[in-house]
Amino acid sequence: MENTYIKQINKCPTAVDSLNVSVICCSLDKDLTIRWHNSCFFESTGYSREDFVALFSSLRQFYAEYPADFETITEQISHAASHAAEAFAAVRLPKKGGDFFWTRLSYTITNNTAEGESLLQVVFTNIDALIQENEHLSALHTQKLQYFYWMMDLYTGNIYISDMETYELLYLNETSCHTLGCKKNELLGKKCYEVIQGRSSPCPFCTNKYLTADAFYEWEYDNPVLRRTFMIKNRMINWKGRAARIELSHDMYSTEYKLAKKDREREALLASISGGFARLDARDYSTILWYGSEFLNLIGYTAEQFEKELHSQCSYVHPDDLMRILPMMQAVDETGTNLITEARIITRSGKIKIFTLTLYYINAEDSWDGIPSFYSIGIDVTKDREEQMRQRQALEDAYQAARIANNAKSNFLSAMSHDIRTPMNAIMGMSSIAQANLHSPEKVGSCLDKINVASQHLLTLLNEVLDMSKIESGKIDLSAEVISLPELVQNLIDMCQPLIAEKKQELKVIAIQVQHETVIADGGRLQQAFMNLLTNAMKYTPEGGSITIKIRELPSVIKGKGQYEFDFQDNGIGMSEDFITHIFEPFTRAEDTRISKIPGTGLGMAITENIISMMNGTIQVKSQLGRGSEFTVAVPLELPLEEDAYDETLAGLRVLIVDDDQTVCESVASLLSELGLCADWVLSGAEAVDHIIATHGAGSDYYAIMLDWRMPDMSGLETLKEIRRRLDSHIPVIVISSYNYSYIEEEFVEAGADGFITKPLFKSKLHHVLQAFCKQMPGQPPIGREAEVTPILAGKRILLVEDNDLNREIAVELLQMHGVLVDEVRNGQEAVNRFLDTPSGTYDCILMDIQMPIMNGYEATQAIRALNRNDAKRIPILALSANTFTSDLGKAFNVGMNDHIAKPIDIQLLIEVLQKWM
Repeated sequence: MENTYIKQINKCPTAVDSLNVSVICCSLDKDLTIRWHNSCFFESTGYSREDFVALFSSLRQFYAEYPADFETITEQISHAASHAAEAFAAVRLPKKGGDFFWTRLSYTITNNTAEGESLLQVVFTNIDALIQENEHLSALHTQKLQYFYWMMDLYTGNIYISDMETYELLYLNETSCHTLGCKKNELLGKKCYEVIQGRSSPCPFCTNKYLTADAFYEWEYDNPVLRRTFMIKNRMINWKGRAARIELSHDMYSTEYKLAKKDREREALLASISGGFARLDARDYSTILWYGSEFLNLIGYTAEQFEKELHSQCSYVHPDDLMRILPMMQAVDETGTNLITEARIITRSGKIKIFTLTLYYINAEDSWDGIPSFYSIGIDVTKDREEQMRQRQALEDAYQAARIANNAKSNFLSAMSHDIRTPMNAIMGMSSIAQANLHSPEKVGSCLDKINVASQHLLTLLNEVLDMSKIESGKIDLSAEVISLPELVQNLIDMCQPLIAEKKQELKVIAIQVQHETVIADGGRLQQAFMNLLTNAMKYTPEGGSITIKIRELPSVIKGKGQYEFDFQDNGIGMSEDFITHIFEPFTRAEDTRISKIPGTGLGMAITENIISMMNGTIQVKSQLGRGSEFTVAVPLELPLEEDAYDETLAGLRVLIVDDDQTVCESVASLLSELGLCADWVLSGAEAVDHIIATHGAGSDYYAIMLDWRMPDMSGLETLKEIRRRLDSHIPVIVISSYNYSYIEEEFVEAGADGFITKPLFKSKLHHVLQAFCKQMPGQPPIGREAEVTPILAGKRILLVEDNDLNREIAVELLQMHGVLVDEVRNGQEAVNRFLDTPSGTYDCILMDIQMPIMNGYEATQAIRALNRNDAKRIPILALSANTFTSDLGKAFNVGMNDHIAKPIDIQLLIEVLQKWM
């Protein structure tokens, strides 16, 4: 038998044996014979495998000392068997040596098809800490209830608690019994209105719309039975699971408010106050008239020591602090205000504590015994102040670390000279070559292309260093604006597409359950952070590698906020675990020969983390050398008050989604469902063809088919051709492609594609493309191409104000390339004079530099706006400046400028801004 049992125990599945929870398997007999255990079970019981097998062959034997627990287990098993479901129970798990711990058992009954019997699988989860915590909370609850009863019994007024529905008295305190002249057992269970008021029906003042659980309802009542007038407070409470009304009342004219009762009430009140409570005589600012019990504990004296050694004086306060507080108390005495301060307290043992003292002043007229007093509450904040000292020391340490980091920065900039000099050498060298070959347009053009590349690289290096400087100095600001996530993602794709194509990398962008596409955030900074992450992925992923961006909207518990997650994954060179901990430190780059020739400042990740942190977000990193990296950005973004609205033209239409990625299918189906469409999805081309033919045969054709162009086994093109071959009617097919589908467009159109839609698939994009089929006229080209925007600047005249000759020459050349007529001046004063000397309406716009001699751009703008001319108020004045702080932008708008264009000039941005204002 023993050998058989050992053999059975060895049958524990490998996957189960590796679990970090205790699992056993038993036969469903009366003793629950044990079939196998996993290793964690033996470890939790304290037995070795051999000892346990020798001692116990069934759960009944194992629970011999705890028969009640075994009975609970068998009852739950019977329940699980009869209801064909999982069962749970909390029981003790015996341990070697007679000890035990509490566990939560979950049972699953399975069929052992190999041996033809049902087996019971039991999982033990340790809940010992939870049970102990519940017992502790229960004890605290009981203690609080005892305090509550004690407080009510000590209350000098009347307390009645009655049922809200039956009006039966559930509780009375001793004062109430004395007022009514009856014993408590004679009154409990009777109608409150009969006992207290002598009525035959409920009192209308006891139950009305003013009675709530949030506050007391106060009223005055002349009781004819007791021949007294009472001031009453009523409130709804939960009394032992019953909806009840509590009534607090006192006789306004009785002689029952004696000094002894007031003392008892005062002591009960003081015992409930957190901190040390004391009454200080305001006549000498020194004598403690009385105090709460906690007061003595805080200052470290007994009552006898306080009276004999300190003579009930407040000399326990540090002399220096006492001298400081005395004038403050005298001022309070005169003004009648209250005082909050801190002071050092010297305990009897000599230990110094720090107290927060709150002093409430009561003058002689308002005092119950005619003595002007300060009622003081002292709270020990010593630990808080020690923590502040620790934090101050931490700040000092941080300062030293910053100083060291600053030195490291200087050393880094020195070491980075190669990265800066490389593009500078390229610019200077290519300029010299171009000058020497002016007769060769091809060579000049090649030189200019290389100068442009080197200039962009140099600008990137400088921008990252400047951005890091702004962040460290606290001068970087976030500007809230309404941004479109689809547009932001498209901008990222457009900017990175050339490098992606050059390195033959695959970029996948997937939007998952994005319900709100429009958010409020700093779009520029958010795009900068994402661009840093995507650029890094491209740089450190070899040719032919893949990069995936996933955008998710997660459930948000904050109204008006959307919780978003942006995931950047690549299969590049990855990072070591040691470097991951330093990746967000400024000027840090991994020491790797594979990236030594890749230019960079080591600032991109530091800038990215700071931007995300300023947006109250987080960024997490996972990476393995040779496997790739994953950066996950989680950031809350504010949602606009008005949500995106969609018409109902597509409601009820059926769409089939064909994609080998189930996540994409489920996400698109969910978005289409929100637009009112009925969406089905399949994961392969063959399955799609069979499904489409079947629905066509049933007379329920789809309104449209959304077909991924790249799928395993049967590609999107093959699937499309098969659909057109086998289907006698035309169902629109929209091809889901990557960001650039120009190289596949022709063959898909020839095969019968009706339109194209690029990933990521947002709700607005889906709505736009599908709705277009409702409006598309016959003979139109496939949906997906957008019209080019034609510039409208030709013939416009601009006044350019720039003191730097080279900058002025560059701006003039760029503007003239777009047909713009340009007049030039060198400073603000010349700009004002030129504007005055020309007829009204001569200029369509003014491009104004900021930092200029004689008169700067701000002053010139104010002078032009102040002129008594019709066009002076309305002509667009656009700032040209390298200063891009929010404060600089605000100053430009305040003086009357319409917009701001950053230097160096981005010609595309310049043209867009000019088109906006002209």
